[in-house]
This record gives sequence, structure tokens and C-alpha cells, in this order.
Amino acid sequence: MPRIILLGASNVTLSFPRLVRGLHRAFPDPLEIFAAHGHGRSFGIWNRIGPRELPGIVPCRLWDDLAAQPTSEDPPRTLITDIGNDLMYGIEPDQIAAWVAICLERLRAMRARIVLTQLPLASARTLGRARFQFFRKLFFPNSQIQFEELEAKTTRLNQLVVDLGHQFDIPTPELRGEWYGFDPIHILRRHRGAAWQELLASWFDHPQVAEFRAVSPNDSLHLWRQRPSERRWFSREQRVAQPVLRESDESSLWLY
Repeated sequence: MPRIILLGASNVTLSFPRLVRGLHRAFPDPLEIFAAHGHGRSFGIWNRIGPRELPGIVPCRLWDDLAAQPTSEDPPRTLITDIGNDLMYGIEPDQIAAWVAICLERLRAMRARIVLTQLPLASARTLGRARFQFFRKLFFPNSQIQFEELEAKTTRLNQLVVDLGHQFDIPTPELRGEWYGFDPIHILRRHRGAAWQELLASWFDHPQVAEFRAVSPNDSLHLWRQRPSERRWFSREQRVAQPVLRESDESSLWLY
């Protein structure tokens, strides 16, 4: 049974229904999809958006649950993306890269086929002070990072990501500037299908089999409503047994 691991933040969340359904179309067999994502998601620390808090990707329960599953004959296909959020929480680039390296070490032990995306440097370099302050207040209202710091730290982190790609011999595709608009960190809806097809091309012998088309509102809401293994809601801890969803073809969805 093919196994998919999706690690990221808001870009994974916004495209989650099209990723799930596109992957189901690309693989004829039932799928196991393990996903740790969410708006503002950190790789190493708990983060809060509104009343919802999620653990960092490194310490979350995904890794224990993966270790408890039978080894898949087909190496799991893994996406690691949305790496820049932690800069907005005041985390230094070297620490963020160290967290990503922990994920890569764990995945290497599973023989995973990994895609590690770079940061949206082309989009970030068009960001002026006023737009930076607007989006910092909108998406990261408690962030203390200053506009003057952002370019150097983003460039440093991106280079560390590229270095990790060389170290682990995995693709580190760039995020094209034309995929973004006024919002500097979220891929525009009209480009999402083509972007994911390009970014995940190394997963497939024939990349054209993967079509990440938009999904109906009802189906999207059905997937977005599924609850992760662990979260805090208005500071109250909530836990949900996984997999959170089993489909009629025996596919399963595990969320963290």
C-alpha cells in the first residue's frame, strides 16, 4: 500500500483536499496518508493561531505512529515544505535547519522518497516594508522580527535547505515567483495545481499522472474538518485516535 507523508503549514492546508484527491487518482492502490500541517505550523515548537494550538512537527505523534506501522514495500513519498514560519517566531535559521534535519534523518531510515522545497525567495524579495508589516500583523501578530532582518535570515535558511538537499541527496525545488501575488507566502489558487505537479514530479515515473485539480466545496470541507491527533483548543488539550478517516477503498488518513 503506497504511503504518503505531508509535512508543512498553510500551503499544505490550503491545498490539502486537492493533494489528497490528486494522489488518490495518481495511485491505483489504496493509500495511507500521514499529514502534519496547519496554518502557522512550526517544525519545533507549539504554535497558536486563534484558539487552536498545534505541536511542532518534530515532537508531534506522527513519528511514533509511523514507527508502529508495518514497513511499506514501496518507500514512502514525503513532502517537506513551508519551512519559513519559524523565522516569524524568532527562531534562528540554524535551529530551524536542525529541526528539518531531524525529520530527514528519520525519513532516511524509512528509505523515503523526499521532496524538500526551498523558501519562496523570489516572492520574499519583492516584499516592501508596508506589505511586510501588514502580513506580519495578519498572520503572525505576536512576531517581533523586523523588516531589516528578514531578507538575511530568509536567504540564510534557504541556503541551509539547499545544503540539506545536497547532504541527503534529495531534490530541493524552487518556488517560482510567478506563483505568488500580493500575499507573499501562499501560492495563488490558480497556480496550485501546476505548482504541486511540478514540485512533486520526482515522486512519479510519469509526472503527468498527478493532476492536483480543485476539489468540490463539500469534499474540501469534509477533509478540512478532520481532527489531528493532538491539539489545544482554547487551551484545553484534545486528542483524537488515528487514523481519523478510513475510506471505502481501505485508504486511511492520519492527521497530526
